[in-house]
Amino acid sequence: MELSEMGLGRELRAVGLQNELERSLTAMNAVHAELASVTATAVSPDRLIKVTIGAHGDVRAIEFDPDIFGAHDPAGLAAAVLATLAEASTMIATKLADRYAELAERLS
Repeated sequence: MELSEMGLGRELRAVGLQNELERSLTAMNAVHAELASVTATAVSPDRLIKVTIGAHGDVRAIEFDPDIFGAHDPAGLAAAVLATLAEASTMIATKLADRYAELAERLS
């Protein structure tokens, strides 16, 4: 977000805070971009399903081992996919918390 969009540019220049706020906004945008790029991939215990999700819980990829189609019934496959998605969601939450802590430490 630009300072002019917030209508604060002139006022901040007057008190000498514009450069500091611009540095903070740049750092916040960098943190947001870095966190948005985090992904997590979970593999089902039988190694037949792999699910990758993004930082917002969006499913980026689902991969199936070719052997899965003859070995599982549809209800079992659906349950395995849901369980693997849940594992990936837990993983992404942990990764984001760790990354946020690293970035917060770097910015302080």
